[in-house]
Amino acid sequence: MNRSGFIKKKDLIAILFILSISTLSVLCASSTIYAKTEVLFSPKGSIKEAIIKNIISSKVTIDVTAFTFTAGDIAEALYQAKERGVIIRVVVDQTQDAKCYPVLEFLKQEQFDLQFLKGNIGGSMHNAFAIFDDKLLVTGSYTWTEYSEKFNYENAIFIDEPDAVEKYKKEFESLYNKSVVQGAGRMAVIAASNKVKELAKQGSVSNMIEESEGNTTSEDNVLKFVARKDIAHLKTIAKPLKQSVSISFEDFDKKFGSESKFDKSEKRQLWENEYEGKYIRWTGRISFRGFAVYDWNKIGISHKGSNIDVNLRFDYSKQRTVMKLKVGDIVTYTGRLVSLSSAFSSYRVEDADVLQVVR
Repeated sequence: MNRSGFIKKKDLIAILFILSISTLSVLCASSTIYAKTEVLFSPKGSIKEAIIKNIISSKVTIDVTAFTFTAGDIAEALYQAKERGVIIRVVVDQTQDAKCYPVLEFLKQEQFDLQFLKGNIGGSMHNAFAIFDDKLLVTGSYTWTEYSEKFNYENAIFIDEPDAVEKYKKEFESLYNKSVVQGAGRMAVIAASNKVKELAKQGSVSNMIEESEGNTTSEDNVLKFVARKDIAHLKTIAKPLKQSVSISFEDFDKKFGSESKFDKSEKRQLWENEYEGKYIRWTGRISFRGFAVYDWNKIGISHKGSNIDVNLRFDYSKQRTVMKLKVGDIVTYTGRLVSLSSAFSSYRVEDADVLQVVR
């Protein structure tokens, strides 16, 4: 019977079949549709922007692994997160510890939980991933360097799939726990070195070694090692620490700059015998100064024109003074000569201090 207003039997069967297929599809997909992924590429593919965005939005924890870490703006974002109370841990390949990259030195100065890890049998810690609030993961070939963002062909994938995040979280904990021993050892040596230096000021380094010969604790062993290793150097602590040379920048540059009449070996011998590690007092104009939280303590000084002739580096005790300086200021400064100029770098002076500023 075919009556108006009633659904045909075959039409009803078709509708029920479609509904059942739709329901089954939803049920099958329900275990994966919550996982959101975003894939980005560099150069200039906004990977760094996305990382910084997630650092800014993190509220509790950030865990990072990186073969190396030289991206200053990411470091600045981490610093701001740390100031908000976010717990941050960073694991970096151990070979980077000796390179004194400004960003890593900044993280050390600001007392980040920064750990260094060796690879197995001479290998590297080559992971590159970060976990934000234990909920979002970023991983891929992208490393936290300026080159990765500007020049390299890299990739990064952001994913909040819980199973993947959990697996990376476990791997991070494993890497972190392996590196803590090295980090603790490094801190023990630093602490021991400071203790030995204090004893050296009191003239009791040798007595400390003799008295501790019978001790077998790890702390005593570290102290004895540091004392023996540096005792010759530490004995000079009682003497004036700052040995100065009286020479103008112009005369100094005539000896070591492009107009020098000395050959390479003569320069090296003169440098090592008379100038390396000595303190100078010069006057020049500020051509560059760091503004970011990670490079505030770097000042470029021009003596001969617009180029930077001397790079100054200040320690944290000079922060307030340095932050008040401006490009164009004429400053009289002191500092310890660390390295000569080359085709790619200027003279370098550390432990700098500003004696006078003229605007």
